[in-house]
Amino acid sequence: MRFPAEARRDVHVRYTRPSCMGGFAVFTVDFEPLPNGRLGFEFVNPLGPDDIDAECAQEVSNGILLWLIGAGPQNVYFDRPLLPTAKELAAGVPVRPDVGPGLVALRAVLRHSRLHPIDSVPWTHTRAGWRAADKTWRGAEATGDPMDLAP
Repeated sequence: MRFPAEARRDVHVRYTRPSCMGGFAVFTVDFEPLPNGRLGFEFVNPLGPDDIDAECAQEVSNGILLWLIGAGPQNVYFDRPLLPTAKELAAGVPVRPDVGPGLVALRAVLRHSRLHPIDSVPWTHTRAGWRAADKTWRGAEATGDPMDLAP
């Protein structure tokens, strides 16, 4: 069994942390099954550097992958598990147990992103990527998230 079974489109995440360290990530991502029965994880970023820089885009990808392998929110920054390699993913990596059985077979496509010249930092995008995946598969439980309403 492959995960996900169906596409989830237009997942919007707004993650802001007003503090001396800052933190701003706003983006929309689509999640879809990989075609042709393939296993693995692909992250597609068709956006340019005016929308999101390469390091932040990579951290969105890392955050999504951390969620897929079962890392909790506390493991996004500290005690971060090693991410599986592309070869391991293609051979079959189990998806987190709380979403059901299956092997990771996901393509995530970044559709929109906004940058803040100072506060768009990589660690914020890791956390936001994790939240995007969590929000997508928790469905109604994730609606009304106060972080989505933050200024």
